[in-house]
Amino acid sequence: MATEFSLTGSLRLTPKVVDTLNLTDVTDTATVSYSVTLADGTGADQANRYWKDVRTVAASTTVTVDLEALALNVFTGTGTLNLAKQKVVAIRNLSTTTAVTVAMGTSLTAVLAAGGVVYATNPSAAGWAEDDLTLTNGGASAVDVEIHVVGVKAT
Repeated sequence: MATEFSLTGSLRLTPKVVDTLNLTDVTDTATVSYSVTLADGTGADQANRYWKDVRTVAASTTVTVDLEALALNVFTGTGTLNLAKQKVVAIRNLSTTTAVTVAMGTSLTAVLAAGGVVYATNPSAAGWAEDDLTLTNGGASAVDVEIHVVGVKAT
């Protein structure tokens, strides 16, 4: 049985700044919108697999997510997924008190404050070709991290 994949995503920001002057208010608004659409495949603007999980990172520890051996549990079956290329990464720190550092090889590094999110796309044919995603918690409390990775599976 064939597998079919597609992805549509967007990020929209609408800031508003009001500067109150003596005789008038000056308002500045701008809408910034980024979108990504990936069709089924392995080239530019394409992907063929998706993986998600929530990982708990204990206090003062690092968790390594092996992007070449992602655990799959579907309909009582198990297996692994090897994402040779990563095209979209979305990571959210679910903690309300503790920051976590996220690193995907040399392609992506971010410190996510409590409640922080990082969303990155690389829809080129090459994507990112990283082996690991590391989550480092330097705090005194455990942190739950929600991870979504879209990419191209190894052949």
